[in-house]
Amino acid sequence: MSNNLIALHDICVYHHVEIDFIQSLEDFGLIKTTTQKKLTFLSFDELMKLERYVRLAKDLDINLEGLHAISQLLSQVETMQNEISTLKAELNHYKQFN
Repeated sequence: MSNNLIALHDICVYHHVEIDFIQSLEDFGLIKTTTQKKLTFLSFDELMKLERYVRLAKDLDINLEGLHAISQLLSQVETMQNEISTLKAELNHYKQFN
């Protein structure tokens, strides 16, 4: 077992969520689990995603379809922010020649 993996059972106990909820998130393509020796694990990166989805689902009562939509919108925002940063860097580069 790798040091950056956490057992799914431990995550469910800590966050008070059902394994079915996590499996549904995986079915929607929102997180990815890893299976080793018949045990299921999450990486630290996936755990951060899971914690975000758990907060949205519990605190705001958002269903799986809503979580999927939010995930796609956040991904689009991140892509646009990266594009803006790139364009700003290019603009600054060209401003040096003026």
